[in-house]
Amino acid sequence: MPTSPATCVFLSRTINLRKYLTNEIARLDGKVHFVDHLDGTDPARVDMAVSWHPHADAFDHYPNLKAACSIGAGADSILNCPSLRDGIDVVRVVEPAQAQMMSGFVIWNVIYHQRQFGTYLQNQRDHVWKRLGGGRRPSEVPIGILGYGAIGARVASDLAMLGFPVRVWSRSAKPTTPGVTGFHGSDGLDVMLAGSEVLVNLLPLTEETRGILNASLFAKMPRGSYLIQVGRGEHSVEQDILDALASGQLSGATLDVFHTEPLPKDHPFWSHPQIVLTPHDACEVTMTAIGDTILATAEAVKVGVQPKDSVDRSRGY
Repeated sequence: MPTSPATCVFLSRTINLRKYLTNEIARLDGKVHFVDHLDGTDPARVDMAVSWHPHADAFDHYPNLKAACSIGAGADSILNCPSLRDGIDVVRVVEPAQAQMMSGFVIWNVIYHQRQFGTYLQNQRDHVWKRLGGGRRPSEVPIGILGYGAIGARVASDLAMLGFPVRVWSRSAKPTTPGVTGFHGSDGLDVMLAGSEVLVNLLPLTEETRGILNASLFAKMPRGSYLIQVGRGEHSVEQDILDALASGQLSGATLDVFHTEPLPKDHPFWSHPQIVLTPHDACEVTMTAIGDTILATAEAVKVGVQPKDSVDRSRGY
């Protein structure tokens, strides 16, 4: 006898997930049974959830929940939910196209720094015709990347192919591709920072990485370095970024993620001449990838196996 489809509940306090996923819900009709939170469905029948910034008590309502799918590559809003209990697998979306998009965003900003395009843009506004000498070669601009997961590996590989010396750091040792040098652990972090003119943050958000982009870290980099922050807003100590820019320890920064989003209109980042600001738009997963992740998770739940791309709860990613 065929088994009934998994029952999946939407859990979010910030977004209407049913509306957000309208097309994917239609595509998965008959393969996954979707219900809304506290809509009268027997909570004991609910096998899994699609979630994004759930309410603090969201998971308490569903005693037989086996898995919770994020709608993005990050899952920290689910992992940090007080009601998330042991036995619920947290699943994130992994998509090669997202890594490609992130790589393009990072490369643009690396070259923006390398070729002094910020100066050219200001010269255009001021009607100043002044050549800056063509800029330095990629081989003269060493890049450091914090985080060497699927996205970090793609970014590192693409930058290396363009001729940039690439150094990557991860919590534990990982094999690297040609042109990429790996570092790990606290000692490895210091060595990597000391040799990196541009620092790209692609770390997951954990208790160990919260606030990692701070004055102490910037002080370990060469003076005049450049920051590309595309991780999580909570990685940044925002005042320390402003102070590092004021002192010249950082020559500039590209910031895509922030503690408060949307960024408050009176925030000093908006008008800072050394900051390139984007609205958490470096890359995103496609709806198809989210739908595929939901379906794969539903199928795993029904046969009692751990879903693909489940987060290691002990590591936070």
